[in-house]
Amino acid sequence: MTEKLAAKNWNAEQLEDWLINRVAELLEQPGDDIDPDMPFNSLGLDSVNVMDLIVELDDLLGIEIESTIVWDYPTIHLLSEYVATLTKA
Repeated sequence: MTEKLAAKNWNAEQLEDWLINRVAELLEQPGDDIDPDMPFNSLGLDSVNVMDLIVELDDLLGIEIESTIVWDYPTIHLLSEYVATLTKA
């Protein structure tokens, strides 16, 4: 990962698209089948998958995100909206 990538301000839409694509890859499904308003566990992800996503977001954005964040933001849509606020300078 480059420093430039980590420093980028990601908006909620970009994060939502990234999360949808990652979840689709994990579940081996088309991205169009992933509903960003469904809870992660309803999408078929277990807690290990979700924690892996959080670690990937940490690396992608160059910030530290609490692993318990998914309790407060349990959907792709809600999580991406919140995480976007963390990337603003």
